[in-house]
Amino acid sequence: MATIELLRHGREMGARLAADLGEATRVCIAVSRAEASALAVVDLVGFVERGGELLLLAGLDGYGTETAMLRRFERMPGARCRIYHAWGGTAFLPRLYVLDSGARRVVYVGSSDLAASGLARDLAVNVRIEGSASEPELERPMRLFEELFWSELSWPLSDAFEAEYEALRVVRRAAMERAPDPTAEARLDFSVAQKLGEQRAKAAARRHLLVVTAKNYTLCMQTKSFGRRRQGELERYTKGDPFFFHVTGRGRGLRAMGMFVGETYRDEAPTFRGMDGGAQPFRKKFVVLGELGKEIRTRPILESLRPGAPKHWFNGFVQDSHTLSVEDFEALRGAFVAALAAEQAKAKG
Repeated sequence: MATIELLRHGREMGARLAADLGEATRVCIAVSRAEASALAVVDLVGFVERGGELLLLAGLDGYGTETAMLRRFERMPGARCRIYHAWGGTAFLPRLYVLDSGARRVVYVGSSDLAASGLARDLAVNVRIEGSASEPELERPMRLFEELFWSELSWPLSDAFEAEYEALRVVRRAAMERAPDPTAEARLDFSVAQKLGEQRAKAAARRHLLVVTAKNYTLCMQTKSFGRRRQGELERYTKGDPFFFHVTGRGRGLRAMGMFVGETYRDEAPTFRGMDGGAQPFRKKFVVLGELGKEIRTRPILESLRPGAPKHWFNGFVQDSHTLSVEDFEALRGAFVAALAAEQAKAKG
């Protein structure tokens, strides 16, 4: 009996597909976009080199497919590539992967194209079906693939068409580089992040100040994750909680605003074991709502809220990450937004 799984992120799809590829003897793929970046996630080249059979059908919508990738496979015995020419205002948008291993078959249907974005980074939803190739749930996807692959609108890639297509890709890329207004797009991104931060500051159960060293801050921003040594230490940070990064050290202070997303997970990567303060294998993902090019001092922002406070009150305040009061968070948010707007205005000139 077929088993069906829902994969809720592109990286889940990429990881499962890479694992299934190790057992497969034939792989059939129909996607709207095929990019060489996907090969860093799923080793289709190695699959074909060890005797696997690959049938790859890619669309041309948006000029996203890279013909050099198709040509690479065409030079390899066991691989066959075709392109689908959508017609009459329609678009070719399937994301269908069929992997056979003897009598067993695995099918993926969803929203991940054959690209690193769809298989590693994007919030893509896919369904994985596994079972006997003779079961209806697994037989029909193969029939659909064959219908598309051998369609009258599906052709091998000719030299003449490739030259024209690649020329149009160059023209389109140049047009896109001329047309966008990076300043306007940056303003829109800033506005969206500001509104999201403002809404979460009001709606979230808790707000946090994350105190990190400069080294740890860099690693957190690279991985878009924040860690602790024990899982229980992360439980006070929940999905939707906004926070600020305070970077310790002379002349440092408030640097970035973010929001936690997703559930706590464990990652034993050596980079996390080598963090300042020791191993932090339990992680929680976050999105960045804004980052300053240079830190602003945290103490003066909060000092006005503490008339008569002891002289060294701030030293204890930033010894460790902690939950912020609504008043403190709003004071930091106001100063942060103003500083970020000033940086953007200065960059605009």
